[in-house]
Amino acid sequence: MSIQSAVQAALTYNRRIARAIPSDRLQTPAEEGVMETTIRRWGHAWDAAWSGPARSQRDLIARATLAVSDPGSMDAANRERLARDVLAVLGGGRIGR
Repeated sequence: MSIQSAVQAALTYNRRIARAIPSDRLQTPAEEGVMETTIRRWGHAWDAAWSGPARSQRDLIARATLAVSDPGSMDAANRERLARDVLAVLGGGRIGR
């Protein structure tokens, strides 16, 4: 799965989760199962979006969009990876230290 398609999937699942959570009503077991599946798929898409190095500006834009959409899900490793990818792609492959 490419970074861009993984980000798109993560954003889609993120919207589904956000719509379902504020309902404040008890969920049926079937609804809970759907929610668990959606959260699991979101996790897989999120991991796929951050799994490899970004190779293009489009990959960077996709990752930045994902980071902005759900900043609480980013850990230090993902923030560092995003920063390194920005430097590598925009700096022509040279990462300053």
